[in-house]
Amino acid sequence: MRTFAAPFGYAVTPLALAVHLTFAGLLGSVVAMPAPAHAAEQAQTHYDIPAGPLADVLNRFAQQAGVPLAFEPQRLADLQSAGLHGQYDIDSGFATLLRGSGYSARMGSNGYVLVRQSDSLELSATTVIGANEEHPNEYVAGYVAKRNMSATKTDTPITETPQSISVVTNDEIRDRQAETLSQALSYTPGLTSSPTNFNRTADRFRIRGFEVESATGGSLRDGLRLQNNSYDGIQEPYGLERVEVIRGAASVLYGQLSPGGMINGVSKRPTETPFHELNLHVGSHDRKQLSADFSGPLAGSDTLSYRLTLLSRNSDTQQDHINDDRFYIAPALTWRPNEDTSLTLLSFYQKTDTRFPAPLPYQLVKGVGDGAFKIGRHDFIGEPDYDDMNGEMSTLGYEFQHHFTENFTLNHKLRYYETDVKWSYLQIQPSPAAINFSANTGTLLRRYSDRHERARTWASDTNIESKWQLGNVEHTMLVGFDGYDTSYDSHNFRGNAPSLDLTHYNYGQPVVVNKDRSQDRGSQLDTLQKGVYFQDQIKFNDKWILVLGGRHDWADQQQTAHSNDAKASQSDEATTYRAGLVYLADNGLAPYISYSESFFPVSVAEVTGQSFAPTEGKQYEVGVRYQPKDSNLLLSAAIYELTQTNVLTLDSNDDPRQTGEVRSRGLELEARADVTQALSVIASYTYTDARTTKSAIATEVDQRTDDTPYHQAALWSSYDLVNWGMPQLTVGLGVRYMGTTQASLMESAMPAYTLFDAMARYQIDDHWDLTVNASNLTDKRYTQCGFSTCHYGDERQVVSTVSYRW
Repeated sequence: MRTFAAPFGYAVTPLALAVHLTFAGLLGSVVAMPAPAHAAEQAQTHYDIPAGPLADVLNRFAQQAGVPLAFEPQRLADLQSAGLHGQYDIDSGFATLLRGSGYSARMGSNGYVLVRQSDSLELSATTVIGANEEHPNEYVAGYVAKRNMSATKTDTPITETPQSISVVTNDEIRDRQAETLSQALSYTPGLTSSPTNFNRTADRFRIRGFEVESATGGSLRDGLRLQNNSYDGIQEPYGLERVEVIRGAASVLYGQLSPGGMINGVSKRPTETPFHELNLHVGSHDRKQLSADFSGPLAGSDTLSYRLTLLSRNSDTQQDHINDDRFYIAPALTWRPNEDTSLTLLSFYQKTDTRFPAPLPYQLVKGVGDGAFKIGRHDFIGEPDYDDMNGEMSTLGYEFQHHFTENFTLNHKLRYYETDVKWSYLQIQPSPAAINFSANTGTLLRRYSDRHERARTWASDTNIESKWQLGNVEHTMLVGFDGYDTSYDSHNFRGNAPSLDLTHYNYGQPVVVNKDRSQDRGSQLDTLQKGVYFQDQIKFNDKWILVLGGRHDWADQQQTAHSNDAKASQSDEATTYRAGLVYLADNGLAPYISYSESFFPVSVAEVTGQSFAPTEGKQYEVGVRYQPKDSNLLLSAAIYELTQTNVLTLDSNDDPRQTGEVRSRGLELEARADVTQALSVIASYTYTDARTTKSAIATEVDQRTDDTPYHQAALWSSYDLVNWGMPQLTVGLGVRYMGTTQASLMESAMPAYTLFDAMARYQIDDHWDLTVNASNLTDKRYTQCGFSTCHYGDERQVVSTVSYRW
């Protein structure tokens, strides 16, 4: 008869084990071993178990988790494991270690037993307890998140969400060593952005052909709007637990937004189990960076836990005279006096020192323009002694939650945010005559832009979530109020600057800035938005989910020009709705259909003295997701039509007219899978047809949206070489394809290009690992253009990282 080896040194027959596990709880049996916690009571623990034979790794995990495990070692003799690194509860730890092995760990009253997934004896003798579900604000292992809060403001499975959403996990950000939010989202469908040399200064994207950024309300942190100015600064990826991208109209829960959607960064939060790491990065362009992340309970306290995240970087870039220096610190504290109440303080301070990469007219760009003189991809057109961009960004806020009962919860968030950016740079004079003169003579006509911008925002969101049931119909009702009080103070001076000789770049010429008040192009702009919203998630028979929502907003703008104290104001109201229906099939399929709306007020700064209605967005979407039960696989597909109306355009006399319309139609496919214990894959394909359908200028009609290709695809895969006898080594390879794009005022389309990325990580021991990342591995030369100006694409960059965790 077979016997089972257990890490606690006992052996039992299969029959005896089955009988014991089945009846011990009923008979009140007492055994000399610790009893495993019920799944609902399990806490997550950080594990650093090195790769090796699966039997040995399981033994170490069971010992560290403090649970008994019975299994037959001979069955696992040929199986290897990549080990376990990160935060897991007991069930999810076993599930991760055994994924793809053909075995599972089943828990009975007094222990775990390892069984073949088709073995009826053990299944009949144990009680199956699934792994704890993830929390959408916490760490999730691998590339597949299953829940989110951005799309509904409630903890909802992605398969029950009737709108396109992509979640980039912390493991994905770490594996590719993303420096910017743009790099973190580079494998996400339906999204485009500028190269890194621009995205160091602003988080600006296009989603489904529409601009999504701070100025359109689309940049959020922890569910609250973060910035109100494009160049306030960028979100540091190392400070994020995940990034959630909502594609399409989404104003019902968040107020004024671009119809393209929103990007929500989720901050790293305190953990209940200790976690510590240090990382040293060195790489291309003399890059030197140190980062650290510490978390756990405060010493001597049962109710307080902390998190401290830090980063310091000193680096040059591929462009001459432009640096990329940053300091980031994010303290966080959670107070949890009981199971029903929690208060989390979240804050960060970020200081950036860089220079602005001024856009280049396409006529002066290599491979694009046809002028006699060109500006190279490394060339700097400013003045090293004048150009500068220094910014400080700081936030302080909290999140409070209290469960009055199991079905009635209060959620409240509040955050204060401020920035101070001094921003001076030289750019090419934009008139066609000046551009042609520069291209033909090699004498670059320049002008200065001297700016000092300060912004502050109070943001708050309060809602009540109630759950109740009538018959076989379950309701999750959300009623809330949110508000944003923002102030943006900008001083902006422009004027002619000394020209630059493109044959030898004669730097050192003095730049004299005229700061006469009459020349100040800036203003003080105060905005107040208030909104009330409701949502009901209705589940019928555990199969059908109907989501209904509505919102009403009030938006007020007050502007005072600094040059002459001229004042302008505007008040708007808007009502938006959403509706969606999801069907949950037994085989894991979840088809859905939805309708959603968005609005965004026309800025009073654009049309001083005139009043226009907010732009409006309407979206119809049909999609399907596939996620088999207990799998780490999520397949998504969606087709949509998204239309923005009331778009402001200029007629032939340069007078504003609110007659424009932009329409986007497309298909999006996404796959995220931890295929086996060793293999993880991300794949996406996007087809987007975004174009102007109405305009006061006839030549604009039917023009494609800038920087939006018809076709876009990406594939990333990481593989642990455990089955090749090298369990310490993990490799990754990615490919990104960008189809042709059309820039405004340019006759020829920009050509398609393909980029390759790679990663290799070696686990030295339980604490140390070494990672090497390369982006644009083949050093492909490409250029991105929009609105007749261009930026050179990112060259190959290699970064090596040494990490120590304990």
